[in-house]
Amino acid sequence: MSGGEETIGTVYGNALLDLAFEQGVHGEVLAELREFDALLAKEADFEAFLGTPKIRADVKKDVVKKVFSGQVSDTTLHFLLLVIDKGRQIYLRQIIAAFIEGYHERMGELVVNVTSAAELGDAQRKRLTQSLSQKYGKEVILRERVDDGLLGGLVIQVGDSRIDGSLRTRLQSIGSRLQAARFTSEDYYED
Repeated sequence: MSGGEETIGTVYGNALLDLAFEQGVHGEVLAELREFDALLAKEADFEAFLGTPKIRADVKKDVVKKVFSGQVSDTTLHFLLLVIDKGRQIYLRQIIAAFIEGYHERMGELVVNVTSAAELGDAQRKRLTQSLSQKYGKEVILRERVDDGLLGGLVIQVGDSRIDGSLRTRLQSIGSRLQAARFTSEDYYED
């Protein structure tokens, strides 16, 4: 954030992070928030329900209590209810992202996004993790994604740095160089 500004997601995510670490349930809350985020991503109707301003907060809280009581820790449940009380539920995905980012930062872990044409094998994953750990001096957590449009190779994103070793990019680069070096037969042959 520039100039010390923080987003709503960051403020709430960091508040929950502080609380979770203080209570010693940070790992549990992390797992629950990841599952909750996956639910929001998968169930657009549920996310819309939470975000709809015309539905009263007490109705939303009742649904959250019925669905999640006993399924998540008290810390996570109370936090979700607080977010609804404060009318910030449309920021839940941002809050979760901020919590996850802060969690890994506090744990001294580096999250690396890896996109590949096919799922990485165990040996590839281990080699990549070891190599990145040595380079950055931190424990590396891989967040993997498969994109069959890559043809082959990897695209690695570490923070703002991007290493594009995909076959598609290499082929485009070769094509661009060939295009730039294009010549006509008149340049080399005389009549």
